[in-house]
Amino acid sequence: MTSTFKYIDYLAVKNLKQGDVKAFDDLFNKYSPRLYNFSVKYLKSAEEAEEVVQEVFLYIWDKREGLKPDNSFNAYIFTIAYNIIKKYFIKKSKDNAYKDDLIYTFLQLENNLDQTIDYKFLLEKVELIINSLPNRRKEIFIKRKYDGLSVRQIADELGISPNTVENQLASAQKQILNELHKEKLAGLIFFMLFISI
Repeated sequence: MTSTFKYIDYLAVKNLKQGDVKAFDDLFNKYSPRLYNFSVKYLKSAEEAEEVVQEVFLYIWDKREGLKPDNSFNAYIFTIAYNIIKKYFIKKSKDNAYKDDLIYTFLQLENNLDQTIDYKFLLEKVELIINSLPNRRKEIFIKRKYDGLSVRQIADELGISPNTVENQLASAQKQILNELHKEKLAGLIFFMLFISI
C-alpha cells in the first residue's frame, strides 16, 4: 500500500518531466489546495500562502527535467513549500536579528510538516516573558541575546563583574523556562535552545 501511494503520481510526473502542460495542470489542480492550506497555517495570510503555492509550482516547472517519477511527488513539493516558508520567515524577521535565529532554528527542528505552530504567538509570548524580567536582568539578557554581546562586553559596558552577568543570564533563563513550562507551549525545546547561555 505504501509503494502504491508513493508511485500514485508516477505517470503525471513522468509526463511533466517531458514538458507535458496537461500533466502540470493536473498536478497543480491536485496539490495546490493542500499546499495552500499547509502554507496558510504557518503564514496566517491568504495572500502569502497563494504566493507560496505559485512559487512551488514555478520551481517545479523550471526544474521539471530533473524530476524523479519514482520518488514521492507529494513529499517533494511539501518539502519545497516548507523551505520557501522558512526563507519567508527569515526574510520577514530581518528587522529583528534575534528573531531570524529563532525562527530558522525552530523550522530546522520541526520535522513534522503537518504540525501547525503559531510562530507569531510563540514569539510574542516569549517577548512578554522577557519584558517581565527585573530591569537589570532584562537589560543583560537583551544585550546578550538580542545584541549578541559577549559576557565580557556586557560586564565592561555595565561596570559589573562577568560572574554577575553570568548569574543574571542564568536567572533569566530559569525564569523564562519556568514560564514556558507553566504555559505548556509547543516549541518549548526551540526556546530552550534560544535561551541557552
